[in-house]
Amino acid sequence: MTKKRRSNGRSKPPGARGHVKRVRCEASGVLVPKDKAVKRFIVRNIVDASAIRDIQEASTIESYALPKIYRKVYYSISAAIHSKIVRVRSRSDRRNRQPPPRYRPDTRERAPCYGAGGGGPAAAGGGGGGPVYGGGGGGGAYGGGKAASSVTRRGGDDAFGGVPAKAPVAAAAADPGWGGATAKAGGDWEG
Repeated sequence: MTKKRRSNGRSKPPGARGHVKRVRCEASGVLVPKDKAVKRFIVRNIVDASAIRDIQEASTIESYALPKIYRKVYYSISAAIHSKIVRVRSRSDRRNRQPPPRYRPDTRERAPCYGAGGGGPAAAGGGGGGPVYGGGGGGGAYGGGKAASSVTRRGGDDAFGGVPAKAPVAAAAADPGWGGATAKAGGDWEG
């Protein structure tokens, strides 16, 4: 007889034991065998993100790390599919036992990085440079050429994925990060 999964949907070796204790599903409350349930380990802050800064400012202890909540939750298969914790996979994809790639959003602020460009932002014809703005050969919104580093980004003319370009001189004058520097016609900077 054909088998849909080599593990029969359980995480115990064949012939190991008969029954397994049951656990409660987090979403539906149904009892599920522990080795069949979809298991997730959740780590979150006790306080929501909006109140963290207020608590840290009011705290008398410097660099106090707020405690976290650690929970192991179990879901039945039907509840996990319904709440999109797991997905239905095709017959060929079911054989793939690798965990999916982890997605961790980059929470760090991206500072402008102007490296080996032409000496200024590309918006004024200077070339940009650096891994963030593309760098290379001038033109475009933030660099028209290929990046000097190995960072590659998809998108439009700039590094941030198709943001429309500003006018060359107006971009440098409107951006407060340049400290009032203005571009001459030849691409040199004076400030």
